Amino acid sequence: MDVFLYIILGFLILILISMTVYLAIGYFGYRFAMSKKSILKRGIEKRSASKVSAECKAYFNEFEKLDIRSHDNLLLFGFYKSNQSNHLAIVVHGYGGNHLDMFNQCLMFEKRVYDILAIDLRAHGQSEGDMLTMGLYEHQDILRWIDKMLNLNSAFKIVLYGISMGASSVMLTLSENLPANVICAIEDCGFDNANKEFSYVFAKNKFHIKWIYRVFYSYVKNVKKIDLKKIDCCASLKKCKIPVLFIHGGDDHFVPTEMVYNLFKNINENRAQLFIAKGASHGDAFEANPSVYRHTVYTFLKKYLM
Repeated sequence: MDVFLYIILGFLILILISMTVYLAIGYFGYRFAMSKKSILKRGIEKRSASKVSAECKAYFNEFEKLDIRSHDNLLLFGFYKSNQSNHLAIVVHGYGGNHLDMFNQCLMFEKRVYDILAIDLRAHGQSEGDMLTMGLYEHQDILRWIDKMLNLNSAFKIVLYGISMGASSVMLTLSENLPANVICAIEDCGFDNANKEFSYVFAKNKFHIKWIYRVFYSYVKNVKKIDLKKIDCCASLKKCKIPVLFIHGGDDHFVPTEMVYNLFKNINENRAQLFIAKGASHGDAFEANPSVYRHTVYTFLKKYLM
């Protein structure tokens, strides 16, 4: 009888240790990648902050600060500049960024006399939130921003523009029943699937043991209730009814360039346009050749909006 009890006790201890290890590894992975103060995010934030110029800060001082409440009651902020236009660009930054990162893109739209809304995604910039959801909730927030802006001006013709995670959030938005005011979208270096992207990033950051990533994935799915495999921009684009311009750096090693081809093939060729910026790394397609980038965007916009 004593031997049997020892076996049961040992078995229970083994289960407890396994659960503790599971939770510890899962939580560490979450803190590495998806929390507001994640290691990966803070590194990107520091690099982004170092690039913000005095000119950029002065420019955004001209913007009006707006806010919305998300479906889960977070206070989210956006920054709006009216140029007395019925054309509106909703501009969405990437992972670890904020609206200040979108200085060049906002100027690009302003040169075509667009009104501009540059938002801070949840858990970024001045917006509330403790967790990034890789587009799952962010795209729902974008829908609320669209409604907010149409309440300001029901005549707006809207282009959605996103970069990196912001681009993926925009693409996820395109599966929804959008107002007719949303005319087209531009995505720059977005990932095709959140699970594929994180698996790639973890491997690059020396978490290359596959079971570690599987524990992270399971933790996020079961504890945080986010199934990364289902954050699938390819599936979303199959439901898209508006034209999309796809942009990607030809030397992107954060969101691999091959992902844009996976995305592109899910849109009817009559409504899809692809631009690969040769030699550009992640998020640097504009900086690699600003004149070509602007020309590509303006040509696309002229076809559908101007």
